[in-house]
Amino acid sequence: MAITHAPITILLVEDNPGDVFLVRRALQKNGLQADLVVAEDGQAGLLLMDRVDADDSFTCPDLALLDLNLPRATGSRVLARIRQSRRCGSIPIIIVTSSDSALDRELAAKLGATSYFQKPGDLAGFMQLGSVVRDALGNHADGGPVPPHSPQSGTPSLRQ
Repeated sequence: MAITHAPITILLVEDNPGDVFLVRRALQKNGLQADLVVAEDGQAGLLLMDRVDADDSFTCPDLALLDLNLPRATGSRVLARIRQSRRCGSIPIIIVTSSDSALDRELAAKLGATSYFQKPGDLAGFMQLGSVVRDALGNHADGGPVPPHSPQSGTPSLRQ
């Protein structure tokens, strides 16, 4: 398995600590060196995006992972906010949720999600998320389909 050389920054909006652990493990297992910035609810995700747009010294994440069922603001609301971002609107966004609802899938697609990963009930299935992330990053770097906004580059981390 090839290891990425430059760490990437991934925004994870997830309220379940167990799922945060599994996401970290899936990324590691797939050789992705990632600085995982965790927002523990939807409101924290919205505030983080507001801060990134308000302060050019903060860089956009390279990719976002969003749960749909979040306290304080839904994942769909966070998805819409990222797509409206003046700086981060074109980053890949993967929905990571337990929902298999056709309505949730349709709304995620309508709002511009790059892909939809239903949380499986087993560890091996969850580890597949790493390859989904790798594919999304590769497609984005290769100029694959992205939403209409283009991010601006910067150097400082989201964690600043």
